[in-house]
Amino acid sequence: MRHSNSDKEFFKTYREEFPITKNLVYLDHAAVSPVSLRVKKAVDDFLTDAVESAFFNYSSWLQRVEEVRGTCAKLVGSERDEIAFIKNTSHGLSLVAQGLDWREGDNLITYEREFPSNVYPWLSLKRRGVSLRFIPFKGYGFHTDEIENLIDTRTRLLSISSVQFTNGFRCDIQRIAELCKKKGVLLFIDAIQSLGAIPLDVKELGIDFLAADGHKWLLAPEGTGIFYCRNELGEILYPTLIGWKSVINEHDYDQLDFVLKNNALKFEEGSFNVVGITALGAAIELLLEVGIHRIERRIFELGDLIIEETAKRSLELRSPRDKKERSGIHSIAGNFDPKVVKDKLKALGIIVNVRGGALRVAPHFYNTEEEILKFFAALDSILESKF
Repeated sequence: MRHSNSDKEFFKTYREEFPITKNLVYLDHAAVSPVSLRVKKAVDDFLTDAVESAFFNYSSWLQRVEEVRGTCAKLVGSERDEIAFIKNTSHGLSLVAQGLDWREGDNLITYEREFPSNVYPWLSLKRRGVSLRFIPFKGYGFHTDEIENLIDTRTRLLSISSVQFTNGFRCDIQRIAELCKKKGVLLFIDAIQSLGAIPLDVKELGIDFLAADGHKWLLAPEGTGIFYCRNELGEILYPTLIGWKSVINEHDYDQLDFVLKNNALKFEEGSFNVVGITALGAAIELLLEVGIHRIERRIFELGDLIIEETAKRSLELRSPRDKKERSGIHSIAGNFDPKVVKDKLKALGIIVNVRGGALRVAPHFYNTEEEILKFFAALDSILESKF
């Protein structure tokens, strides 16, 4: 089912926010996304204020930071004080890896094909006698029973991506969360490949921790993201970085009082990356204005077209077809070298990527059917040329 003309006009309006469309067919939002004119204006306005006023308007900067915190909380369905600003997803994962009271003999679980940022922080716990168990790779995804088979009485945490970066497999967070609750296991969701493209509510789903950088589906610059810590866990997760903002009386500079905050705010140990948070806020506000459910429907429509065109060419789709397991990422393989094809597409102004030995195509809501067809036409031409 395609969008109506009125819907197409709606998306066309927002497409104008992304001047990159004038020069490139950009289908690589699972890597680093372009930012919008709205984000650029927000950053320009902040820098102008910093140049002209500096500390004079500092209180308004902090007010804006808290407004953005509220926007992030709205995006994930949390309370404001359950959100901390972080520099990237690895930062958020490391907060939990280094902050939990692990004991020798404990174990945790992740997926065998996770992005390294969701593996290395856990492997570092080996020095503390904590072991990492892997859900085995069997095709493009996994099922809840494969997780349950790995859980025992010493399993403390499951850390999993909402969407897998290579092929776009989307896990069933709700069923996984129900399993974790039944078994007394904490659940960490790496949401970088879904947040901004697929609706998510941490309370409804029962997520304990979540992290996501802004530079993929959130359409923000690199260097700023969000970390969610369920309030009930704020007391037990110890901050590995400590600073003046970690404590309750953060503005009492003359009286030392080492009493840590008991929520996510204690993980913001020092001064804010105000320019990054400003950009992140503008990006998320744009997405919320469009509507995350509407964005998901649009991305799935473009995905339907990708699946159809892939099948027409008898190419291999290495991503799920079932919408319950799909996301915005589509992995396409065939009798070709994907790295060579990617470079040839780039020379034509069509930007995709290579992961897992296949072309990875990842459109966002402002992309069009015409761009998808242009990608496939260029792919046909490249493959017919036999390089």
